[in-house]
Amino acid sequence: MSQAESVTPQAALLRVLIAGESDGPEIMRKIKDWTEGHIDLDQPAFTATVSELESSGLVERHRGTLDKRTGEAHVTFALTTAGHASAVEILAASLTRKA
Repeated sequence: MSQAESVTPQAALLRVLIAGESDGPEIMRKIKDWTEGHIDLDQPAFTATVSELESSGLVERHRGTLDKRTGEAHVTFALTTAGHASAVEILAASLTRKA
């Protein structure tokens, strides 16, 4: 089993957000790219994963400006301090794990 196959969606999301705040579609694309397609979250799975991480205090949601086309607030996600610490651990483990 490859490293990407052993990563959970939660760990992948934290690892992606270590690079900075991002919106849902971008996070889902980056997770798919980083895991070479092993984790390909659809919207319901992404929402469940983010909700779990928010409940754990690792990720926070930010509402920004209104989208002129839809009228809905633009939403981004970012790591909390605890989430950043967890993401650093995940990144370190991914760099030291043997294939």
